[in-house]
This record gives sequence, structure tokens and C-alpha cells, in this order.
Amino acid sequence: MSDVRADLRRVWRRSARYRPRTATGWIAVVTVAAYIVQLLTAPVLENALLYAAVYSLPSTGAPFEPWRMLTSALIHQPIAIPGSIIGLTHIAFNMIALVSFGRPLEHVIGAPRLVAIYLIGALGGSVGVLYAAFFGLIGVNTGVYGASGAVFAVLGAVAVVQRRLGIDVRMLVVLIAVNLALGFVVSGIAWQAHVGGLVVGAATGWLFVANRGPRRDARARIGAVGITTVLLALALVPAAVV
Repeated sequence: MSDVRADLRRVWRRSARYRPRTATGWIAVVTVAAYIVQLLTAPVLENALLYAAVYSLPSTGAPFEPWRMLTSALIHQPIAIPGSIIGLTHIAFNMIALVSFGRPLEHVIGAPRLVAIYLIGALGGSVGVLYAAFFGLIGVNTGVYGASGAVFAVLGAVAVVQRRLGIDVRMLVVLIAVNLALGFVVSGIAWQAHVGGLVVGAATGWLFVANRGPRRDARARIGAVGITTVLLALALVPAAVV
């Protein structure tokens, strides 16, 4: 056993030059790896991880599986779907946006906070989808997947952080607005997740940039827990009402 561990340690050390050096990079690698598994096991992994409002509404008779609100960010639209213009561009655009904006944001606020924004954004996007179904805008069985909600959270956080630091954000706001508008024009895009992720990301980004430094780290953590708690409460309300 000790020889196996030693071999694994050597392999791990030798792979250092190929491993991501940032949390943003690790998120991208894990997401792409999950996508490859999704393609190889289709539709097994896709069906196991996608999110639909019905999984938050046990009264419908469907299994109560709230963890799908996060796992859905790991999978994306398959390479080719008849009648769809998204395909491979779904994961490509998400990962390009994540790396382009996530890495600079991570350098400012740190890796743990970047990961927090990403995960809270994914949850916020799913809450947006849940309430869209709750108010009848989409069907409760409409399955959604993709990291768009989390990526929009990163974009929202970047906009708030840059504004706080005195950086001109007009071009970034235009970029966000255009991508939001696409959700209303192109079929198959869950704009509800985009909106939910954006709002949550902006709020969390403001919280983190307003509480930079070791002395305010505890306040930032408490605030992030508070935002997460509110989202979890919002996720449970429809289950109690319906």
C-alpha cells in the first residue's frame, strides 16, 4: 500500500505543470470533465444531474432531490440537438466567460470567495427557475442544465467589484445586457437562471468587496452564509405551499 501511495505522489508531483493554478481553472476542468462523462454516458448522467422544478415539489409525486439545484451546473447541452443552434457553444461560452472574468475576480477577492460566488450563483439560478415554474412561466417538468446561472453570478460580481474599485463598467454592463437579452430571443435558454444568478452574484460580490481584508473576513463569511440561507429558504417555500 505504501508503494502505491508513493507512486501516486510521484504522479501528482509530475503533473504539477499541467494542473490548473487557480480555483477558476479547477472549476472549468471539473465542468469539462463532467461534460465528457455526460457525452459518454448519455443520457444517464444528464438525467441524474439536471434540474426541474418538479424535484423541489414533492407534492407532485416526483422524488424530492434539491441537490440537483447545484449538480445541474455540471452538465451542458449535448453537442448536437436537432433544431437547436446552441449545442457545443453552450459549454464553450460558459467556460470562456468563466475563465475570462473569473480569474481576474479571483485575484482580487481570493479563491474561496470566487468559489462561493460560483456555487451561490448556481443555487440562485436554480431558485430563479423554480419560481418561474411556480408562477406558471415554464412547466414544472422543464429540465434545465448548465453553468450559466453561476457564470452570470461571476459577471454580476465582477461588475460590482469593478464599480467599487472605480473602474468603468459600461462595456461590461452592455455585455451582460446583450447576453441576458439572448435568453429572451433564442429558444432553449433558461433566462430565469441567468437573472437569478446575476442578482445573487452582484449581491455576493458587493458583500465580498465591501469586506476585504483579514479583519472583515468573518463578516464576509457570515454574509455569504446569510445569502445562502435566504436562497435555501426560498427554495423550500414552494414545496410548503404547493
